[in-house]
Amino acid sequence: MLERLELAADQAASWLAEHESLVRQAYELGATQHEIAAHAQIAQSTVSRTLARDTPP
Repeated sequence: MLERLELAADQAASWLAEHESLVRQAYELGATQHEIAAHAQIAQSTVSRTLARDTPP
């Protein structure tokens, strides 16, 4: 069970990194923070914080 839990944690981290990468790509392609937030199902402030970070996770 612990190995499955560890695997699930790794998968969750990978999906989060992919999600943040897509947020950055959408912004670079011209989407507004409001549009990104709606499609990513996150708050606009989360989009702003993601974009403000110097280096992606």
